[in-house]
Amino acid sequence: MFKNIMVPSDGSKYSRKAENVAIEIAKKFNSKITAVYVIDEKMMFPYEVLEDEGNEILGKIAEKGKKAGVEVVKQLITGDPLRDMKTIAKKSNVDSVVISPHGRNKLEKLILGSVADRIIKTFDIPVVLIK
Repeated sequence: MFKNIMVPSDGSKYSRKAENVAIEIAKKFNSKITAVYVIDEKMMFPYEVLEDEGNEILGKIAEKGKKAGVEVVKQLITGDPLRDMKTIAKKSNVDSVVISPHGRNKLEKLILGSVADRIIKTFDIPVVLIK
C-alpha cells in the first residue's frame, strides 16, 4: 500500500491540499505519485486551453514532488472524470488515492464532490479524503 498514489487534481485550493498530503505520504513511504488531470470531454472550452491548464497543474505537482524528492508521473487524459477514473487508476497500477472531496465547482463546496463520491463508492483500494 502507498507504493503508487493517485492524486486527481483540478488545480483548486482543495486539490492542492490533497497534492501536498499525497507528497508527504509518498515521502514517508518512499512511494511515487501518479498525478491525474482529466480534460472533461463534455467541456465547451477550446481543447488547447484545457490542455494547457492541465499541463500547468501537473507541472506544478511534479515540481512540488521534485522538491520533496518524490517521483511524480503525470497523466493528462481526455475523458469523463466520473466514468474513467477507475480505468485510469487500473492502467496506472495505483494502490491508493488521495483526493479532496471538493473541487472548483461552487456547488461541490456544499456537498461531497461527484468524482470523490464515485471513487469512494467504486474503488477497492484505500482512499484518503483531504478537507
